[in-house]
Amino acid sequence: MKKIVILSLFLSGIVSFAQTGTNVYPFLNIPVSARQAALGGDAISIRDYDVSFAIANPSLLNKDSDNQISVNGAAYLADSKYGTIGFAKDLDNGHIVTVNARYLSYGSIPRTDESGYENGEFKASDVAVGAGYAYQFEEDWTIGGGLNFITSKIDNYTSSAISGNMGVTYYNKKNKEVLSLVLRNFGFQLKSFNGVKENLPFRVDLGYTRILKVIPLAITVTAHDLQKLNISSDYNVNGQEVNLGRKIADHFSVGAELFPEKGFNIRLGYNVKRGNELAVADQRNFSGLSAGFGIKISKFRIDYAHVRYHNSSNVNQIGVSMDLSGHQY
Repeated sequence: MKKIVILSLFLSGIVSFAQTGTNVYPFLNIPVSARQAALGGDAISIRDYDVSFAIANPSLLNKDSDNQISVNGAAYLADSKYGTIGFAKDLDNGHIVTVNARYLSYGSIPRTDESGYENGEFKASDVAVGAGYAYQFEEDWTIGGGLNFITSKIDNYTSSAISGNMGVTYYNKKNKEVLSLVLRNFGFQLKSFNGVKENLPFRVDLGYTRILKVIPLAITVTAHDLQKLNISSDYNVNGQEVNLGRKIADHFSVGAELFPEKGFNIRLGYNVKRGNELAVADQRNFSGLSAGFGIKISKFRIDYAHVRYHNSSNVNQIGVSMDLSGHQY
């Protein structure tokens, strides 16, 4: 009963921030690490040493996160550059804190007038700096929240905002399973680009991860963007109207990690929405698929992901995690 009351209060206090419609700062939904990218891009139920997942879901923080630092970077789409960094500290008695940052640079963009003539270049970038807190209030339950300060610049125009993430995680150590619910990117703009306030990319995600007993394989299933039924395009690649089954399927991404508790991991993921919307008619271009690996060397862990968007657009992401306490995890 206690768990139900706490969860009900948590949800009722946050749902009022839910916003839909045209969104700003979409970079907040880019995978926070190479590991998350390899597992389909939406995983929010991986609970272990990996502090980068706490950027998306603070309730994943735990004792194994203590003194862990994670740095991730990618040459993203259209020559943009993306990176994240996260660090966590265990304060004992179930209290854990984290600090993190995300950065997306769009590079140099030609400045043109209404006639299409170029007149130099300008730059654009997005930055989010945040902190989070988690409390493990029973052996199996953790609740967490985080706040981010966001700034964005396009040429001489700037905007800023405050966003928050809150989550609750159930962890069954005996069965090696994790269930997480997270509300991401609720908040508001402090300053808009042109005087018109825009909504943040609010989303509700539900994730489940389980390490199988018969083989060393962790399966992750994530239902994302649950705040809205229809997140699909109106028509499929063949020009047909999207049906209800496709609209439901587009909410899911899946991932598998072989040898999740060992020094070497192999990962594979599939994002249904990305696979459907970036498919090419009469061609197999494997859109939506992702793959990667992780390898532990002493106190370092190196992660790599290759994400398939389109025949002409793929992303390679790399991450390095380190235990600053000097332990070899």
